[in-house]
Amino acid sequence: MRYSMILLVVFWGMSVSLPAYAVKGDEKSAYVSLDNIDAVQAMEIANQWKWTRKEVKSYVTPQGVIFIFPDKRVKGIPLPKDRMVVAVAPYINQTHR
Repeated sequence: MRYSMILLVVFWGMSVSLPAYAVKGDEKSAYVSLDNIDAVQAMEIANQWKWTRKEVKSYVTPQGVIFIFPDKRVKGIPLPKDRMVVAVAPYINQTHR
């Protein structure tokens, strides 16, 4: 029973930490994974990659979600014309660095 519980916890931890689009592979597959997605999906990926692919930088502009890869390639996903993104900084617990 004890070993099965440990195995279950390990398996659960691995499955949670490795979503399908964030599995570490080569950089080309990460670039291609951004094809045919919308801005909401791009922001979800950017948030996940903040922790899993630290070498890929991302930010949001009024025009879209921008990804910058280590080889200096840039990929932009446009925001819809009738939508905007509002970022709220977590000043209660921490500040920007």
